[in-house]
Amino acid sequence: MARREHKDSVNDRMIKYTALPAVYLWLAASGAVVAMGILKPEVVLENIEGFIALIAIIGGTAQPAFATMLELWKAEQQTETELHPSVIESQTRVMEKRAELERQMALKAQEHKHTMDAEERRAQIDLVREGKAVWKKKDKKD
Repeated sequence: MARREHKDSVNDRMIKYTALPAVYLWLAASGAVVAMGILKPEVVLENIEGFIALIAIIGGTAQPAFATMLELWKAEQQTETELHPSVIESQTRVMEKRAELERQMALKAQEHKHTMDAEERRAQIDLVREGKAVWKKKDKKD
């Protein structure tokens, strides 16, 4: 069995063990009344006040409990998802280092290209000095 890395908080347990069962009971009772109204409408019509009272009693406890627990849960989830300043600072430092590295690499590449161009020009100058240069004339087409 895999171990869960994240333990439930107090708010998670309150929702799980108090509000959710009340809401499920409320939905089940409402669904049962509707189903019974479809299958045996005469029974529901005879006891409509009792069914309304049942749904109202269960709903009276379920709705406020669920609303309160949901608000607590929302607040907890919001604090978990917010970025902390340390995370933002760390990401900023990483981005700055990456930008600096990319800038240095671009400078090195530019410096290398300049060096290679200079070496090529030096080689051409040396060939001209030694009289070994071979110049190709461009063909002109008339």
